[in-house]
Amino acid sequence: MKKLLFVVSTFLSCSVASAENYVGAEGGYGFVDIKAKQTAQTLANLSGQTVSYTYDRGALTGRLYFGFALTENVAIELGYFASANATAKYTISGASATENYSSSGLDAGLVYKPSEDGVFFKAGFHSSKVEGDGSVTIGGTTYNVTSISKSGTGLMAGIGYEAKMNSSSDLKTRFGWAYYNKVGGVSDVNVNLIYLGLVKGF
Repeated sequence: MKKLLFVVSTFLSCSVASAENYVGAEGGYGFVDIKAKQTAQTLANLSGQTVSYTYDRGALTGRLYFGFALTENVAIELGYFASANATAKYTISGASATENYSSSGLDAGLVYKPSEDGVFFKAGFHSSKVEGDGSVTIGGTTYNVTSISKSGTGLMAGIGYEAKMNSSSDLKTRFGWAYYNKVGGVSDVNVNLIYLGLVKGF
């Protein structure tokens, strides 16, 4: 038993020693449904008038992260992400209304890389916040009417591809897809993020 433990600990020590920690930055577009159609229908029902609307299908999103290598193939990755506003605009006779939503938070997960370069997989969780505000414009005057802030946790998963920029560089390019469910702890706010970024090992 002692010999087995010694072999395992030696293997893990060697793996961590030969593995590489890293930092990275990425940007992309997070697709999310801000329920503009439902809001427009509610306004139409309340006013008894036709409501026209336009809306963003998502928002630009950035993420910074740090990876701590457990073995050559497995790392723990910690990240911070934040989005720009996703906006919906509604127009009704004599008035208009605007909604803005943004999100930010921390994520943590395990990343599995079958090889140094190539496809990788990740899964974990996030703690995030959704913030929003609404305003109404009547006769050229704008009134702020709502403000929300919700926080909570959810799951995160993704797949991507990572490769060195050239054989002598410690910089890599990374692109992929990540899914965040229940952003801000809200059950129907789910984000599909498509991203591109740079990774530096050290």
